[in-house]
Amino acid sequence: MNASAKTLTSWAGQEPTVENGFGTGSLLMKDIFTKVETISRLEKHVVLIGEIGVGKKRLAEVIHKNSRRSDGPFHTFYCIDVDEAEFQEAFWEHIHFENNHLQIKYDLLEKTGGGTLYLDQFSELPDDLMLNLVHSYLRGCKQLFKYNLSIAPRLIISVSQEALQGLKKLKQWGELLSSLNPISIMVPPLRERKEDIPRFIEIFLDEVRQSDPDRSHLQMSEAAINECMKYTWPGNIRQLKNAVLQGAILSQGEVIEVHHMPFSMNWKLPY
Repeated sequence: MNASAKTLTSWAGQEPTVENGFGTGSLLMKDIFTKVETISRLEKHVVLIGEIGVGKKRLAEVIHKNSRRSDGPFHTFYCIDVDEAEFQEAFWEHIHFENNHLQIKYDLLEKTGGGTLYLDQFSELPDDLMLNLVHSYLRGCKQLFKYNLSIAPRLIISVSQEALQGLKKLKQWGELLSSLNPISIMVPPLRERKEDIPRFIEIFLDEVRQSDPDRSHLQMSEAAINECMKYTWPGNIRQLKNAVLQGAILSQGEVIEVHHMPFSMNWKLPY
């Protein structure tokens, strides 16, 4: 185990396998962890780019846990289907009367002070709302933390691989990058790091064993694991986990065989 991987998982007290959210069997992920070790120590904003289900939120948590902000809050703001009222409540300034004084309040920024704010599925926001959110964040940080900007929330932004090309064409995206000057990390899809699949399967099996006494001896057959290695996993880690959970149910807690796997992996099933 290399030193950087050990550093990145010391907060969990475990070997750097899937317990840190990714597995480290593939060269791609070893390279990612080397970058994350450095990025975690910096006070730079981060953009995580990858397909849906690759584990961008988990990587954001790893960055937070290995930063000097690890004792601070990690807060997620979900950007999918967010309406303007929800956005305003979270990011706009509010006038609050307290102790005979008017105070300016920014609810979400105050909750995340000294920590990390993860903007989940940021690329799903309307174009104008993206830039509006960033401007509100910057304005609020200047007002709330003007005497100590080092405790302003660090932003980690989730962008889907599918939306990236469209974002690059937007003037708002260029302005956003100019305002935040973030570091970008490309998170590879599961099909490009299949060496990690057996480790993911084992940790998902272990989660089932620990949560359900009736499935405490759950295993997956070698044939089923081989099928998992062959499959392209368009839904990435999230889809793999769901496949293991379905197999745990259909196998009645014994051994997950190929015919217990989802229809999308085994078209011969009699559905």
